[in-house]
Amino acid sequence: MGRPGSPGAASVAFALILDAEDDPGPEAAVELVTRRTAALRAVALACERFPQELPVSLWLVTRPCGALPEPAPAGVPVRPEDAAVWGAARSLGNEQPRIGVRRVCLHRTGDDGHDAARLAAELLAPGEEDEILLTRRGRFVPRLVDSGEPAGPVPEGGAYRLVVRDPGLAYGLEWERAEVPEPGPGQALVEVRAIGLNYRDVMRAVNLLPTDAIEAVFGGHELGLECAGIVTAVGPGVTRLRPGDRVAAAGPVGFGSHAVIEEWAATAIPERMSFAQAATLPMAYATVYHSLHHCARLKAGETVLVHGGAGGVGMAALEYARFAGARVIATAGSPAKRDLLRAMGADHVLDSRSMRFGERVRELTGGRGVDVVLNSLAGEAITRGLECLRHGGRFVELGKRDIFEGRHVRLRPFGDNIAFFGVDVGTLMWKDPALMAGHVAAMTLAMAEGMRPLPHTVYPAERVADAFAQMRHSRHVGKIVISLDPRDEPVTARARPVPPSPDPAATYLVTGGLSGFGAATARHLARRGVRHLALVGRRGAGTPEAAALLAELDGLGARARAYAADAADIAAMRRILDELDAEGHPVRGIVHAAMHLDDRPLTDLDDDRIRAVLRPKVAGALVLDELTADLPLESFVLYSSLTTIGNIGQAPYVAANLHLEALARRRRARGAPALAVALGALAGTGVLSRGTQAEALARLGIEPIDPGKALAAVDDMLAERVTVAMLGRCDWARLRQVLPGLRRPWLAGVLPPGADQDGEPTDLVAALAAMSGEEAHEYVVARITELLSAVMLTPADQIEPDRRLDEYGLDSLMATELLLSMRHRFGVDIPPMELIRGAGTVSDIARTALVHLGLQTRATAAGRTDAAETS
Repeated sequence: MGRPGSPGAASVAFALILDAEDDPGPEAAVELVTRRTAALRAVALACERFPQELPVSLWLVTRPCGALPEPAPAGVPVRPEDAAVWGAARSLGNEQPRIGVRRVCLHRTGDDGHDAARLAAELLAPGEEDEILLTRRGRFVPRLVDSGEPAGPVPEGGAYRLVVRDPGLAYGLEWERAEVPEPGPGQALVEVRAIGLNYRDVMRAVNLLPTDAIEAVFGGHELGLECAGIVTAVGPGVTRLRPGDRVAAAGPVGFGSHAVIEEWAATAIPERMSFAQAATLPMAYATVYHSLHHCARLKAGETVLVHGGAGGVGMAALEYARFAGARVIATAGSPAKRDLLRAMGADHVLDSRSMRFGERVRELTGGRGVDVVLNSLAGEAITRGLECLRHGGRFVELGKRDIFEGRHVRLRPFGDNIAFFGVDVGTLMWKDPALMAGHVAAMTLAMAEGMRPLPHTVYPAERVADAFAQMRHSRHVGKIVISLDPRDEPVTARARPVPPSPDPAATYLVTGGLSGFGAATARHLARRGVRHLALVGRRGAGTPEAAALLAELDGLGARARAYAADAADIAAMRRILDELDAEGHPVRGIVHAAMHLDDRPLTDLDDDRIRAVLRPKVAGALVLDELTADLPLESFVLYSSLTTIGNIGQAPYVAANLHLEALARRRRARGAPALAVALGALAGTGVLSRGTQAEALARLGIEPIDPGKALAAVDDMLAERVTVAMLGRCDWARLRQVLPGLRRPWLAGVLPPGADQDGEPTDLVAALAAMSGEEAHEYVVARITELLSAVMLTPADQIEPDRRLDEYGLDSLMATELLLSMRHRFGVDIPPMELIRGAGTVSDIARTALVHLGLQTRATAAGRTDAAETS
């Protein structure tokens, strides 16, 4: 290290060592943090005078401060004011990337020489870590983890179900404990041993199904359309089933350890067949039987074209055609799948990713065409399929994409007396159960007569996420089955926590409770049964939203009072607490939601502006901590912010929030209740209810979450006695491109695979903007082609930029996989349906991406597309 101006100086290093001070009161703490944040500002201003090529480093050394979760040794005070400066330094490191900002928390061992040597080792040989904890037990570094709820083995006889967290491109799956359901009249309870996975389950997970499709098919369950297991109980009026029967069933059975099924939906499983084998049949067979028997009336000697022959329904169609004596022309998307279909007895096998299948069908049938088309392809393939039919042929549409989107079909082929059937067995189950019961009876007979189970891959319940990923990538053959066999590895499921019931005689005090998320919290508390609320705000009842809020809370059965007070004013807050106590409704719960924003780079802020941001959160929290120290509180909730990762332009706000998290850790260490929740963007409330804040955050990779869901999660945290947690929806890969501090190893645990690799230029928009329009388009086309090649398992040189993707067999799930890859590669977030509906070629997708990157207008993109289509 060298000093600026010294001969041979190679770098500049600053060190800010926070020395010991008496534990400050609320106002003194604000002043202390203000001075230290101003010192960071001074470092940043000094760096502006150094040559740009001169490396600069800043080390912040603190005492035990609570910025990280490692507890201090017994008897050693925790200093939240040091944690606040730690937070401000995070922001400074992102605002000034040329400054290598590192933070060290040093726990004294009593041996000054040893402590000095440990600290010097860090200062003289910095590594990749930028946050380090030196304790008496060793050296620790932080890692952010997506822990979800705590999970444990399900007790014997206990029930559990699969739930989807955040349906969409980045969905998550987890098993959750549940109550064992009771069968109703005409129903039976089944202990599930195997579940057949269907495309509709995966489409639900990635949020590609319209609401009516979910409500119509899943019957109140998020997932699950077929299962196999053992009957354990029957409801009134059931005559055919008995406990102990081995059955398979199709219908809205759910996705869990127990299912309630209708008696008519049950199919007896032959002894020769395992539960996993039986679970391959209900939905596939019902679909094929309804399509080829009931609708198409396939007869011996006829020819059927089966698209997607290597999937569950396709293989079931081959099996049915074998029974019916019909010939089969099948299509599949890969050579391996086509070889398998030939081995299974298909008369001819074609490539489903080439629109030339129509020409080949006419060649194979001597120009006559096929009698039946069983279709699962989308877009142009439907028209080509209709053209494959002979006079009087029947077209059965199984795909949902074109139906949900209301696509049009050309009517010209219908002049040849052909018929078109749209089949959705899920809807059929509840709109025409009598017809479905007949199909089930036919399947029962076929199973008894030797119907073979479909080829399948079995995943144990603990690997359910792998099963969904396999189907999502369309890399499976036949069916995918989830095994819930008790002999498998025990299932771990999270127990749904039960939040504590509020005391009806107690008061719950909310600072900042008359507007924004504080007001939303007050409503939530009232709905949970809180009967007395004290809502504190600077303007009290004069707050614009106050009158309507108080009336709404009254309608919910809660007596709410608005107090005009500064949460940081200890005298005013003491009067409120004394008044509530005198009325017989003492405070038992605290929620601190007061805040102030002033978003500017640290170098643009003076001391007064820094102080104004710090005071509501820092002094307000310390006031509440001091005044309630002797009260038997049920809860003490502090609303921190996801900005503690080090948001640019919010150094004082980050400092204030990390102070809250440290204070929560200090309270919990002394046995007092505390929860600090680092909230992400909240939809439609607070600062996101006005202006363009939500759009700006979404571009950064922080997507808004529903306030109701956030408050429900806070309840869960209280039930689990969590001390500090982060709650939000983040695209960490994109945030990592914006905030340099996130490129440190501490984030590795939540990054998607491959996102930690350097890909596109850090400032992709600037790089593309420097190119001509044609060059930028060609660049993006080349990158998308690479991504599409990986998704579709097709060589990149075989993907033409102006050929429609549905001609390659791109389905909805492949499209979502492409979108996820584009999100990580380009930091661009295209809504799934926008791609599926409007982007027909790689060139179209590239133009759409450039629009979302702000480098092309939609009108320009549309004009170029039109020109390409008419040339």
